[in-house]
Amino acid sequence: MVKSMPENAPCPPLGSWPEEKPVPLDHPELPGPVREAVQALWQPGDSLHRVPCRRVVEWWLLDVDGNLVEAFWLEDR
Repeated sequence: MVKSMPENAPCPPLGSWPEEKPVPLDHPELPGPVREAVQALWQPGDSLHRVPCRRVVEWWLLDVDGNLVEAFWLEDR
């Protein structure tokens, strides 16, 4: 089951989202290409985390044990 935002819950901006808090896949600021790639690999118990880096924001898909499944980022064009 993919975690989602509680209905009618305020949606904090991703710029202030803590790295240790999983990002729900229906967060409105989650880039569509990242969402689609994550959904293709998602398994029960997985979590998605936003990790700001120097040049890009990385999105880490972690398994139920906290191991990295895949990392995603968007290239600047």
